[in-house]
Amino acid sequence: MKEIPVDPQTREAWKKYPLRLSDGSKSKCCGRSIVLVQSMEGGFVTRNCSKCGKYDTLPERVFRSLHLWVACPDCKDPMQPTLLDKNYGYRCDECDVGIRLAALLPRWTDL
Repeated sequence: MKEIPVDPQTREAWKKYPLRLSDGSKSKCCGRSIVLVQSMEGGFVTRNCSKCGKYDTLPERVFRSLHLWVACPDCKDPMQPTLLDKNYGYRCDECDVGIRLAALLPRWTDL
């Protein structure tokens, strides 16, 4: 399978864009919305409090229930949630390509 990297210039533009992905839950610490972020290089994703930044892991059942439409760059069909090298990601079986969820998210330091 070919993994689709995200262009660094595109990633920098995303950081400036105000859209954030959430799992719909509230943080235990502040009762504020949860924001999904890349917390470590390599693709690890956490759920962070949008106010104070405290974090928790993103359970696989929650990841699979996000219902994100990640379009395959080749065929444009929606990719399916999966694990890519132990990290959450999306895969198109028909085109044999994948992208890590972390590649679509801001880094925790960018919030």
